[in-house]
Amino acid sequence: MALSRSGVGAVALLAVGALLVLAGCAAPMEETDAGGTASATPSPAPSTSQPSDTDDGEDDGLADADGEADPTQSRVRVGPAVDYGGPDGGDQGDAEFVADGVWCETIAVFWGGPVPDGVRFTFQSALIDGPGLLVQEGACGSAQNPACLGLTLEAGDQTVFCSLTVLPQTDFENGTGISFAGRLECPTVEDCDAVGARDVQRGSPITVTAPAEANQDENDQQDQGDQQNQDDQQNQDDQQDQDDQDQG
Repeated sequence: MALSRSGVGAVALLAVGALLVLAGCAAPMEETDAGGTASATPSPAPSTSQPSDTDDGEDDGLADADGEADPTQSRVRVGPAVDYGGPDGGDQGDAEFVADGVWCETIAVFWGGPVPDGVRFTFQSALIDGPGLLVQEGACGSAQNPACLGLTLEAGDQTVFCSLTVLPQTDFENGTGISFAGRLECPTVEDCDAVGARDVQRGSPITVTAPAEANQDENDQQDQGDQQNQDDQQNQDDQQDQDDQDQG
């Protein structure tokens, strides 16, 4: 039976629609030409998800799965020892005279209480409480104690004596205080927290007092200066007397 013109148009539209549906479900096609093959497969959208910390106690710098990163949750703490329960120190008397402008301070360092196994602290820098005093790296003193700076105190260590080279300046004042900063390392975050929460038995404050030799040297210099002033004054008086005699 012959179809009318309108019937033929309807069939054609149905055929085109079916082809479009099949084209949307078909696998991606490839074109080939003389230059090679170019895939028409669409690229996947980039992922916007971020990795998260598994909250396993490791200091990996990532946010925990249940929240943002907490900088205090670390197996390593750095800064002034008193800020996180690090070891303390005790003064061992006046500084020892090494040379002009160079003294040696002997210091006892200790944990001041129990700490978990595996904990260690490395002394990295000296904090000076006031002007007029500089610190120099390296050991010093007749006792041949190791240098405080760079010393590592392990969990099982008892009191350790160390030496600190200090360089007094012109504005140095007796009684200038010293404390330490460094690096605390722990097997776990909980161990570091336990170290910070403990009560530390403090030693005597570490203060620098000029050695007797330095005071004697200053006194000798003062005496020499006074003697020089006296000599200069005597010379002036003698010269004046001579001038008076010449004029008479």
